[in-house]
Amino acid sequence: MIDHFEKIIALVKENGLGDAFYEAAREHLDAASTLLHITHVQAVFFALLLEHFGEGPVSVDKIGEGLKCSKMQLLRYMDDFDALKQKKLIRASKSQRLLGQGGFTEYTVPMDVVNAVRSNTEYQFKTYDNLSPEEFFGYAESLLDAAESGDLENDTLVDEINCLLSRNSHISFVKKQKEYDLNEGSVIVLFVFCLTLLNRDIEVIKDEKLMRDLRDIIGYREAQEVDNRFKAKKHKLFVNGLIEFDCKNGLADTEYYRITQKAKDEFLDDIDMKEKVKHRGKNFILAEKLSEKKLFYSEKINKRISELTNLLREDNFCGIQKRLSESKMRTGFACIFSGPPGTGKTETAYQIARETGRDIMLVDIAETKSMWFGESEKLIKSVFDRYRRIVKDGGLAPILLFNEADAVLGKRRELGESRSGPGQTENAIQNIILQEIEDLNGILIATTNMTVNLDKAFERRFLYKIEFEKPDAQSKRAIWQSHIPALSTDDAVQLAAKFDFSGGQIENIARKSTVSFILSGSSPDLSVLETFCKEELLEKAAVRIGFCA
Repeated sequence: MIDHFEKIIALVKENGLGDAFYEAAREHLDAASTLLHITHVQAVFFALLLEHFGEGPVSVDKIGEGLKCSKMQLLRYMDDFDALKQKKLIRASKSQRLLGQGGFTEYTVPMDVVNAVRSNTEYQFKTYDNLSPEEFFGYAESLLDAAESGDLENDTLVDEINCLLSRNSHISFVKKQKEYDLNEGSVIVLFVFCLTLLNRDIEVIKDEKLMRDLRDIIGYREAQEVDNRFKAKKHKLFVNGLIEFDCKNGLADTEYYRITQKAKDEFLDDIDMKEKVKHRGKNFILAEKLSEKKLFYSEKINKRISELTNLLREDNFCGIQKRLSESKMRTGFACIFSGPPGTGKTETAYQIARETGRDIMLVDIAETKSMWFGESEKLIKSVFDRYRRIVKDGGLAPILLFNEADAVLGKRRELGESRSGPGQTENAIQNIILQEIEDLNGILIATTNMTVNLDKAFERRFLYKIEFEKPDAQSKRAIWQSHIPALSTDDAVQLAAKFDFSGGQIENIARKSTVSFILSGSSPDLSVLETFCKEELLEKAAVRIGFCA
């Protein structure tokens, strides 16, 4: 099928959308139309979008530019794009041009559609009927994530939400949504609160963060309307007692909103909250879901990692904790993995978790730091409070993973006379983390790209410190062959010697190789791989130059 689409693309670019094209491409258009149940015209535009697979959303007018179509001509074909969208063969995305500058919608081809085309099978869209409560909220989360990232336009989001509700009438959330007659907007807002509770064990959301998330999901105007009605307590969720202001010292704190006990009892009635909070959410990774991945280290690092892995196996860990407790010593294990980007620090933590059967509670500093100013102490404290509850519940203690923790492990800042502002906030966060590590009764692993600026107070609290290095020539050869098994040993040695890449960079090139194979049907040879390597070097240099400027 890929061959047919390649022919369609080549012929339409050569001839345009005229009679000569349709005559020359008839065989290929027939094949595409039969497989996907679409018209010849729709097959052309699907092929042109498929050509850009892996590059992100593509605008209709960009497709038109390649065909030398005017915008007026493109308007004739918008019904065909809508038909492809209705069949779920393409997905409409948000874009800055769509939100504020006019222009055409952008589209992507979903991965499951690409896989169907690759395997020459008819695409069957999943309807998500009769889901379990966990599956129901998981699918709702994926829809909101897609909308927030710009991969799903508002109309499609609403359609998908309505479809999810209509096909899962047995779920408590759906039953209560009908009972309270909540519209799509209220349902989306309530989903945000429920998912925050289920995924992060957080009942309270700051007004600023809620509105920022809603702007990304449903748009600025709609989010502003929610904000106004929330502040006036006139929103349907407020009126029905499902959302309320947080309470501080007996007074309503109008900067924070809380999901009520009533909402939890009614809308989450079929969720086992104890298990859900413990084992659900994008920031909680189950050990059983972690895939085995071969990593390559120097002999020294490999010895340290093996030692740490054996220490964290439950039989050994329990015995060590008991001996430490009897000796009046701290029983928590705090570890720090340092080294250049792409050297396997995070993946090592994942593999240790997989081998020891321990789940991971992930704290991504890079994603959450901007939220900490103004609500920092409450947020970081809630992370450790949740971890403490999970450990107390029994079972294997999970690993609390602070990924890319440079921002909070650096030297504490000197404060001016006012003793306020970002410096005070960062110091407050660090003081909380220092105390929590001191009181830790579990396992914490922090990853960082730099240890030069590591605060001495943190350095003393990390029991295990492992510094990762870029792989040597032998390790690089093994990494190349691990990611691209078809690569000969001689070619792998040549690439390892020619390019001083980290494991992460080699994996990135292997991904490009895979995309190339998907689109062309043949594996890239050594010359193509070297081109990918040079592009990787150029991209890295471009980022560095832009930053310095």
